[in-house]
Amino acid sequence: MAWVFICIAVGAAGFLVFIVIDYLKVSAGLKPKADLAKSEIRDCETKIQSEQNATKDTKDQVGSLQKEIEELEKELGELQKKVDEYREREKRRKPTKFKLEE
Repeated sequence: MAWVFICIAVGAAGFLVFIVIDYLKVSAGLKPKADLAKSEIRDCETKIQSEQNATKDTKDQVGSLQKEIEELEKELGELQKKVDEYREREKRRKPTKFKLEE
């Protein structure tokens, strides 16, 4: 009866050896793929970081341009008022000229 248990133990050990060998074959084949995937992930992270930096720079530029636009719009409004005042003065001086042009 002991020899039955010994045969079962030897068979289980042999089966375990085949499982370990198969695992080593598969893991050896997957290691280069895993390394490649890790390097691609690092490349993508680098690209994402550079794009985030570019986005931040663009937002900063947009903010400064919006401030400049506000200043220029104020200046445009002031200049428009000056032009309107000048035209009013010219209408008072030469009323016939503006009536003919209109």
